[in-house]
Amino acid sequence: MEVILSTVKIDAQACEILVTGFFEDERPLRGSSGWVDWRLNGTLSRYLIEKRLKGTWKETTLIPSGGRILPPLILLIGLGKMREYSYLHLRELFPHLLTTLKRLNVSKICFSLPEDEEHQVEPGKLAEVLMEGIADSLDEKSSPEREEWIKGLQLFYAEGEERFPEILLGVQTARSILEDRFKIRIIIPPEEGSQFPSIQKDLPFEK
Repeated sequence: MEVILSTVKIDAQACEILVTGFFEDERPLRGSSGWVDWRLNGTLSRYLIEKRLKGTWKETTLIPSGGRILPPLILLIGLGKMREYSYLHLRELFPHLLTTLKRLNVSKICFSLPEDEEHQVEPGKLAEVLMEGIADSLDEKSSPEREEWIKGLQLFYAEGEERFPEILLGVQTARSILEDRFKIRIIIPPEEGSQFPSIQKDLPFEK
């Protein structure tokens, strides 16, 4: 499995699908879902008004981007109530999310879920928990086909320059914890890695 770290915005990632989440009790949409809504000219807001979207726990909605962002597909995940959002809650979500993505037959996936002080979820720890959730998924529903799919996954993280070092640390931590269960290869485009010379000394950058 490859993890691609980037400072480029989520709407410009060369992936097959963008996964983002939103809460049932936070309006207007904020963070990545708010950004996607803006790029889609308020389509998500209209769906909310029409009650085609609610944001309830594990609500899963797939929509085409219509060329307004680079990923052709957008998977919207309901995160339930804000006060219930936590690492434990996310750990429970990821096996369901992976099953959905496998059914869609996609392997290049950009994840962008809420991670800030207000939601009490840090970007580095979120990345680590996602990796652990993938391991959980393997343990629960192990099969040769599923294992091959997970080995071939490319996971994109693009949360900006400020969060880049923290996400990198989270992915490195997960790689160390899970090294006996599956391999994680960390990839950073050279032109982006050059912005972080102190990290570049410690990590072999791969193309």
